[in-house]
Amino acid sequence: MKKLFAVVIFAVMICVPAFAERTETDILKDTYNRIHRSIFESMPRNEGGIVFLGDSLTDYVPFNELLPGLPVINRGIAGDNTLGALIRIDEVISLKPAKLFILLGTNDIVYNMSADRTAENLTAIIRKVKEGSPETKIYLETIMPTNPNYETHRPNDVINSWNERVKAVAKETGCTLIDTHTHMAENGILPEKYTVDGVHFSGEGIVRWVEFLKPFAEE
Repeated sequence: MKKLFAVVIFAVMICVPAFAERTETDILKDTYNRIHRSIFESMPRNEGGIVFLGDSLTDYVPFNELLPGLPVINRGIAGDNTLGALIRIDEVISLKPAKLFILLGTNDIVYNMSADRTAENLTAIIRKVKEGSPETKIYLETIMPTNPNYETHRPNDVINSWNERVKAVAKETGCTLIDTHTHMAENGILPEKYTVDGVHFSGEGIVRWVEFLKPFAEE
């Protein structure tokens, strides 16, 4: 049994790169990411909707139930970083969304990317949307806080620093900034009641976040 356990652990270590070893382009090889990019590209082109673009924080949210009556489209992919979103942004543009909400950046930290690189990718995403779907209103959200009681690999001091770059991107590109970080944080961190693992939201956390976004989605 011990030998079998050791083999399983070794296999996991081979298949899943350690956080310290991850690079920006690893996301493009991820099976879950590739599957969902393919699914999204095969979906009907329902134009004029409200698109939410992001990683797992977006992927896991039942927007249709929390924003009933609104034409919401979820384009979150768990594990995605800003490069992955940039690579697939043409599919989002093809939807000609009335509104686009962008929440990205937390995974860039664990992919060993720099704040400069994240800002470059976000800027490129927004500029491509403005060029390909000029009527789309774009909302850029700040990176969410984490809870330090868990090993998140996303220190809040790093997130705070990176959010200054996110805010600068919003200003430079002329899109609407939504400071979701401040809304979700208590004393600078993501409180226990809003998370299940220090990064991802609990049901209560999801409801609080979407309730905060709702006025923007409805305006």
